[in-house]
Amino acid sequence: MLTSLEKQSRVLSARKDYVTDMTEIENSIPSKTEDVKQQLEEEAANLDEKIKFLEGKMSVLLPCPVPLCKHNFKYKSNRKRMAELIIKPAKLNPKLNPKLNSKIAKTEENKTNDFKIPRKTAKTVPVETNTEIPINNSFAALNTANKDAEEVITPKIRPIMMKLYSNYNLVLQSLHKTHPTATNTHVGGYIKIQAENETHHREITKMLTEKNIQYYAIDPPENRPLKLVIKGLLATTQPEEIKADLISKGIKIEKVAQLRQFQTKSPLPIFMIEITRDENVEDIYKIRSCLYMQIKIEPFNKKSRITQCYNCNYFHHASITVFGPLSALQAAPTLVFAAPGLVRVAPPPKRSIIFSAF
Repeated sequence: MLTSLEKQSRVLSARKDYVTDMTEIENSIPSKTEDVKQQLEEEAANLDEKIKFLEGKMSVLLPCPVPLCKHNFKYKSNRKRMAELIIKPAKLNPKLNPKLNSKIAKTEENKTNDFKIPRKTAKTVPVETNTEIPINNSFAALNTANKDAEEVITPKIRPIMMKLYSNYNLVLQSLHKTHPTATNTHVGGYIKIQAENETHHREITKMLTEKNIQYYAIDPPENRPLKLVIKGLLATTQPEEIKADLISKGIKIEKVAQLRQFQTKSPLPIFMIEITRDENVEDIYKIRSCLYMQIKIEPFNKKSRITQCYNCNYFHHASITVFGPLSALQAAPTLVFAAPGLVRVAPPPKRSIIFSAF
C-alpha cells in the first residue's frame, strides 16, 4: 500500500515539474491565446491537491509494520563532498598588495638612514614625595629616660623544694615571719618555695639546713656545668689522673666520673667530665690528647630514663642537689649472713653515684 502511494506521489511530482517548466516557457514566450496559460495554472493547482492528499494518506499508514522498511529509515550516503579549491591571489605581488609597496619603501629608507629616533620615548615615572606630618609626643621625655638607663638583667631565682613532712606548717609559719614575700606551692609531695632574690634564697636554705630539714634546689641550665664524654682511654685509668692532666692544660674541671654498664656495673672506657661554664669553656674542644693518649670528646647524651636521687631515693632530681638527712632506706643498717647461724650488722652504705652508659 505504501509503495503504490509513493509511486503515485512521485508520478504526480514529475507531472508537476513538467507543468512548471511549461508555465515558465509560456511566460517567456506567450502564445496568441491566453487559454494555454490558464490551463497550465489550473493543472498545477490540481496536482498540488493530489500530492498533498497522497502525502496525508502515507502519514497515516506510517510507521510501516514491516521490519527494516525503507519508509522507516533514511540511509545516508557514505560519499563525502569534495572540498572546493580556494585560490587566493599572491600576497607578494606589489601590484595586488598596496601595503607591500609601503613596506618596501620603509626598508629602503632604513637602509639610507643609519640612525632614526624612535617614536616611543620612555615614560616619566612620578617621584613619590613623603610628606611627614609633625606630631608632638607628650611622652617623649619618658622614652629618652629609658634609652639612657642601662638594661639590668635580673637573674632567675631557682626554687627550693622542701620535703613534705608532719610539721611542715611550723616551718612555713617561721618562713612567713622572716620572708613574707616568698611564695609556697604544693607540688608532688614537696613544698615549692620561691624566694624573691638571691639573698632571701641563701637565708631560706640556711634556715632549712639548721633545722635539719631535707630539701633540694635545682640550678637553671645556664648555671649548670657542661657535661662531656672522653673516649679513647683505658678502662683502668683513674679519674683523678684525668682531672689533674686537664687542669694542667687550663681546663676548669669540676668532676670526672667513669661510666659503668647499667646491668653488670662493669667499668667502661668512657669518662664523663663536668666543666665550669665561663668565657673559656670552648677550649675543651681544642684538646686532642690526655695522659699521652689520643682522645675523642663528644657531648654527653643522657638516656631517657627518669632521674633518680641516690640520697633520698626519690625521682626527678639528682643527689648532688639534695641537702639534709639521709632517707630511712639508706640510713637503716642491713643484715649480712656471713655463715649459717651467724648474723652480722653492716653499717649504712655510703653516698655514691652510679652513672649508666648511654
